[in-house]
Amino acid sequence: MKRKKVSIALDYFLIYVGTLIVAFGIDVFLVPANLAPGGVTGISIIINSFTGISLGNLIFVINIPIFLFGLKVFGKSYGLKTLLGISFLSINIDMIKYLIPSYGTLIDFTKGGNLFLAPIYGGLFMGIGLGIVIKRGGTTGGSDILSGIMNKYFKIPVGQALIIIDFFVITAAAYIFGVEKALYALINLYTTGIVINKVIEGQGGAKMAYIVTSKYKEVRDIIVNDLGKTGNCFKAEALYSLEKKDVIMTVLRNREVFILKDMISHVDKEAFVVISEVHEVMGRGYTFEVNPEKLKKL
Repeated sequence: MKRKKVSIALDYFLIYVGTLIVAFGIDVFLVPANLAPGGVTGISIIINSFTGISLGNLIFVINIPIFLFGLKVFGKSYGLKTLLGISFLSINIDMIKYLIPSYGTLIDFTKGGNLFLAPIYGGLFMGIGLGIVIKRGGTTGGSDILSGIMNKYFKIPVGQALIIIDFFVITAAAYIFGVEKALYALINLYTTGIVINKVIEGQGGAKMAYIVTSKYKEVRDIIVNDLGKTGNCFKAEALYSLEKKDVIMTVLRNREVFILKDMISHVDKEAFVVISEVHEVMGRGYTFEVNPEKLKKL
């Protein structure tokens, strides 16, 4: 029990550290350069540029209704760690103003090619921070929750939902800050995604997942319809209980592993999931996409 409390406390501490790193990247690189990187942060930066309202307050106020809706839709899985992630990020973004009073002038983004530093280093700090938060089971709300809601109600794969959300935010930013800034924001999104994967999964490019489940149909739907992957199913017998279960094998990209585990936890809390490294992959669902409609006919 004591070890569990220490582990939980460590999770909360690292979620705080992760949001502090994210806040540093946003305050020092994105806000002074007028880059809106998508999601709630991008929306907040756009509103802040017009109103002057505290960026931290905007992120918190926009996130709370999204969080409450996510809590209603998904239950406790979007609970305390997500609320802490949202709160810590909001607090840290405003706190940096007091820790580094001249944060907005550390780099002159109007000089030469300095503007290119904003998406690269902003993405680096955001990727490291978000990677730490995600690795400890938290999120900073916003797009993560909205993409899950879009997947649940409109059957849009989570990855595509994230792209749609970010597309609309960056399009709005292009109208307000200019097309050039929007293109830099896309570089920031790409950099952030690459770094998140490296923090979460290290150098491996793919993962093999073995899922022992009694909810075969539900897990199959997640893999084929939500993640756009395929795989194989084997019949197995538990050594102790002699209970018959299905074993599903599939190969996923790094970040998809976390999406898979989160979705499986909603349909089968007793599923046994094993993740291992894969060094080379080719075939349907990885080097080319799966067509779910075609699979239904097979």
